[in-house]
Amino acid sequence: MVIAICSSIFYICWLVGLLLRRYDILMFFQQDLSTATPVYWTCVAVIGLYSVSSLFGVVGSIAQNRKMIGIFKFMYWVMAIVLLCVSLAAWILMLVKRDSIVAGCNQYLQDISTSHSPYYTPVQLPNGAIFGKDDCEGAMKRVLIVGGVLVFIGNFLQIYFASAISAYADRLKRNNQHQKLRDLDDYPESKMAVY
Repeated sequence: MVIAICSSIFYICWLVGLLLRRYDILMFFQQDLSTATPVYWTCVAVIGLYSVSSLFGVVGSIAQNRKMIGIFKFMYWVMAIVLLCVSLAAWILMLVKRDSIVAGCNQYLQDISTSHSPYYTPVQLPNGAIFGKDDCEGAMKRVLIVGGVLVFIGNFLQIYFASAISAYADRLKRNNQHQKLRDLDDYPESKMAVY
């Protein structure tokens, strides 16, 4: 029940945040909006579906409803596997494209610093240096390290929680299999006239 409540709160907040910050998120990908918009709505749909299944988990655990817990268990495993594949793929893609990402960062900094816009001034670090090439390399290294740790720890936790949900669903199934037989007096069609 704790896993269901925590995942419900987390994914509902994430869904609300995505919906409220839609324009901010899409403006970040302004150059390739034709690709970003379907990806955004796919994320909203998947997170919305998972939010609903988490609510099934909360209601199912309170009511001890096997079908609701079964739906929650199935969706949690699907999401754990999807997140494992997507996060590993994204992290590996960042490793493979590391040099081009750093080159893009450096090109962006060079383009901004050479433009004479009245709205932009170069970022100066506390020591007086301007954010430059080595900073892009260092930032990329930190993103890869933190991203790798988050990918592995996050996926381990997701699989652990999915296993705990499966164990609960199996225990609920075993406990509900041994119900008392109903009294035949409750079913009038079972009474036959004796001659």
